[in-house]
Amino acid sequence: MSLLQIWIFVFLTGFLLARGFAVPRRFFEFPYFMAATFVVFIFPQVISLSRFPGATPLESLTPVMIMTNLCLASCYLGYQLRPSRWIVRHGSTPVKLERLFHVGVVFVFVSLFFSYLISRMTAEETGGTMWTGRVTIYHFFSQLAFPAFAICLYTALTKRNFLAWMFTFLAALGPVIAIVLSGRRESAALFVLTIGLTLFFQRRFVPPRALIAIGIVFAMLAIPATAKYRSTVSQEGVGGVRQIDLVGNFQRFLNEESILELRNAAVLIYATRMRGNYDYGTGYWDQLVFRFVPAQLFGKEFKDKLMFNNTTGDAGGEEDETEIGIRSFRRNIGSTVTGMGDSFKQFGYFGCLFFVLLAVIFRSLWETAMQPNTFFAKLLYIQTSTSAMRAVTHQTVDFFPGLFYNLIFLGMAVIYAYGSPTRKANFKAPIVLPIGSGVRGTRNAASSPSPKGDQKKPLENLFEE
Repeated sequence: MSLLQIWIFVFLTGFLLARGFAVPRRFFEFPYFMAATFVVFIFPQVISLSRFPGATPLESLTPVMIMTNLCLASCYLGYQLRPSRWIVRHGSTPVKLERLFHVGVVFVFVSLFFSYLISRMTAEETGGTMWTGRVTIYHFFSQLAFPAFAICLYTALTKRNFLAWMFTFLAALGPVIAIVLSGRRESAALFVLTIGLTLFFQRRFVPPRALIAIGIVFAMLAIPATAKYRSTVSQEGVGGVRQIDLVGNFQRFLNEESILELRNAAVLIYATRMRGNYDYGTGYWDQLVFRFVPAQLFGKEFKDKLMFNNTTGDAGGEEDETEIGIRSFRRNIGSTVTGMGDSFKQFGYFGCLFFVLLAVIFRSLWETAMQPNTFFAKLLYIQTSTSAMRAVTHQTVDFFPGLFYNLIFLGMAVIYAYGSPTRKANFKAPIVLPIGSGVRGTRNAASSPSPKGDQKKPLENLFEE
């Protein structure tokens, strides 16, 4: 593995983290929480892979680091582009919080009902650890717990009434159970981000630097121990978790050959370069069909005809076993190919431009969410943040299904709750503050504070009835 590429990776992550810690609120923005994701998930694997390549062809180690650096740099450089006016215009749709809360309540009941149906199924009915069949439809609707939690929490913080807090608690039940009993990392990240971003958008609360640093270090230690956590809970219960040595497990991860997603990415990049079998974006379409066209309703044959490559799934369309000359490399079940691997599979090194697109989307949502009466943008930003992280840890083809899932259900919520607040905001196209100003966000030119009076008012509720 090229030592130069490793140092470039260290410089890029160090630069972004330093800028983030200089202004802690930046960690709510795309390039900085993505940099934290690269540090937490990818950096330990870089160290381990460089020391223990295993079955990985040595000539594949430098290309995977080049692709990693290109994707990380694209997150920052893409964020410097101008926001999309289309996203700004549609994300600023005003809604009535009271009616939006009605949708949140419906989402709570729907998620609890389908979670209950899943709990009643046997391992044979679900397909074991790799869910298939009817359970996937139930899971599709059970995930409404997350937008329900965000809506109810925001309402509870704004209205401060018992009913809103009660439904916030009910919405949190499913995610908390998934985190504690199943060790779901994405659920944990989304749950924490929902709380943090909701507090920021509603109260402008920013966690202290020390808490952010502790969170990054803890996540770096905890992720390699995920498999150990899940096996311990299944065998000994939650009480056995106290026996897990996070530091010792992390040291073994670095000092012994381990299961590495980055190794999968290196082999995938190597095989794609050797064969020249790039997908040219078909993987993104296939994943949408895979997620949104249920074979139980339309038939497997019809579903397969809609796809370019009907092996799409957790591997992003790539077989678990890859031939490397006279050898073969088998990807471990449950491990991923990372966003670097699957974006290279689509477009080669140009696949890094996918992260430029993500940066533009998230900057546009962020600039819009900083305006009053833009709950649609706020909620979409919260719910889609972990999909962006998943584009690094799992595969980029997962992002658009996650985005469209949120657009469908949040769009229906906005249609029902559409309406101007009593005190209307004169929303105009945002004025983007200079990048070097130290403050990210926008300000409405028509609502700049007057020299007197306005500065003494408390932070306005971003939604008012």
